[in-house]
Amino acid sequence: MGFLGGLGGILGAPFGLGMWAIFQVIQNYALALFVFTVLTRLIISPIMLKQQKSMGKMAVIQPQMQEIQKKYATNRQKMNEEMSILYKKVDYNPMSGCLPMALQMFLLFGIIDVIFRPLTHILRLDPSIIQAANDITLSMGDFTARGINAIELTTLGTVAAHPEYFYSALPQYAIDSMRAFVPQMHIWGLNLMETPNLGMFTQFNPVLLIPILSGLTSLLLSFNMPNNPAQAAGGANAKIMMLMMPVMSTWIAFTMPAGVGIYWIFSNVVTAGQQRIMNKIYNPKEEAEKARKAMEEERERERLERVESKKKRKESGAKEVNVEALSKKELNRHKLAEARRRDAEKYGEEYDEEADD
Repeated sequence: MGFLGGLGGILGAPFGLGMWAIFQVIQNYALALFVFTVLTRLIISPIMLKQQKSMGKMAVIQPQMQEIQKKYATNRQKMNEEMSILYKKVDYNPMSGCLPMALQMFLLFGIIDVIFRPLTHILRLDPSIIQAANDITLSMGDFTARGINAIELTTLGTVAAHPEYFYSALPQYAIDSMRAFVPQMHIWGLNLMETPNLGMFTQFNPVLLIPILSGLTSLLLSFNMPNNPAQAAGGANAKIMMLMMPVMSTWIAFTMPAGVGIYWIFSNVVTAGQQRIMNKIYNPKEEAEKARKAMEEERERERLERVESKKKRKESGAKEVNVEALSKKELNRHKLAEARRRDAEKYGEEYDEEADD
């Protein structure tokens, strides 16, 4: 069945079990969805914190990366080699920023399956009962309103509105369970089983608020990350990505049942709070600035050591002399100059090498 037969169906099993357990305790679908969101965000917190530290490292090495790119612009292989050396030096993994995004997509796929299939994951009805109920709904053609993947949502609504259609095919307890659960899908005047669409603008439906709030909270989340040095380093591309997230969030909310949009809103709000807390623990911008100063101090220390070493060599009159290339006369003259230099140092006199020559 399309999406539900793939990744969503695989992830839906453990996620559905988690949602079911939370719902058994809270007995409120919307609140259970919020608690589920908080718990999943807590689970991936260590990975997000690691990403923040990676951002700080990337900001520190950004100038060096640009130097390498400029220096080896015509030699891609050498550029990649130098980049790898630089990454190893600061223990930076360029792919580390992809993991949190991938995890969020996994979470979204899993929760979509949970919301699409409440009969399976929340009511946990026998698969044969669910199939029989879906077959009746399919025979009525009601599934076309939401698509084949949302058949369980349509069945849930149809059983609530017309239970008489199902009496001959389903046990009474299954019909009663479905009818009792339907009010859980209506919160704050919103029907979480509905899918928002532009046609709702003609006669305002409060479900339209869900994609709007989804986009706004996603935009708020984007601006709630001022300490992300990767955005500053990325320039225009980072800004485009920052604006693309709200657009994607709004689009998802317009193509999925309202329950998915509610989850997306919850996720944006929880992530914004999570981001503020993690910035207190590890602020990428501040840590990058500390690392940058430490690097500058190290470079200055190395420069001063080189200057001091050069000064000492000059003061000691040390020279790199190729003895084999010198004639006997030149070698004797060199030895004599060394002796005069040492005598001058011994008696506090100034030795003039050019005058001696």
